[in-house]
Amino acid sequence: MNSNETPKGAKRVSQHTGRLPRADGDSTRAQIIETAGQLFADLGYGGTTSKLICEKCGCNLAAVNYHFGSRDGLYSSVLIESHRRLIGLNTMLDISNSSDDSRTKLSHIIDTLIDGIDANQWHSRLFIREIMAPSVLIDEMIKSEALPKLSLLKALISDITGIDTQDPTMSLTLLSTMAPCMLLLVGNRDNLRKVFGDFWKDKAAMKSQLKNFLFAGLDQLSAQHRNITKNHA
Repeated sequence: MNSNETPKGAKRVSQHTGRLPRADGDSTRAQIIETAGQLFADLGYGGTTSKLICEKCGCNLAAVNYHFGSRDGLYSSVLIESHRRLIGLNTMLDISNSSDDSRTKLSHIIDTLIDGIDANQWHSRLFIREIMAPSVLIDEMIKSEALPKLSLLKALISDITGIDTQDPTMSLTLLSTMAPCMLLLVGNRDNLRKVFGDFWKDKAAMKSQLKNFLFAGLDQLSAQHRNITKNHA
């Protein structure tokens, strides 16, 4: 066999870098994130060592450092991934750039976000843990994921209500819009069921009810804003 040929079934390695092809590297990176996500969600940042991640993942520390730089870099990447699994920025951009009206767009975003909340998946559990006991690495997730998504929400709410995105009332309006979804995310589902009943049983009805209240509130704010604007004209 020619020395430049690759044996059948073997993975081709770059002669210049000694690294496996990008597809293999991407697979390793995804596997590390998945394993680390489970561990961070169960044990927290402080209780999850790089050694444990490597043991569970079946990789070495060099692979973690190559893809993420450090354990801090890995945790930051896992946090960002947890936010994306709740609702991805590209998904929100696709919805926002669609030909639907703003009310329909906001409705789709709320539906997608509620669908992304899954108490049995590590991304929800890790997000809850981070919100309840923030690490020093939460800022990167806020900067890269939360703030761009909130900007899209502000634009939709502004279009629906007529309230400028820079208006001081927008922050409270955004908080009121997101509060029910945050309760569904961080609230213990068993305890919520004891108090409010099993509203998760009919998720479609729950979505409809939440959005009915949301849009009724936004319509009320819109009417108040028009009156204030008219009185100051």
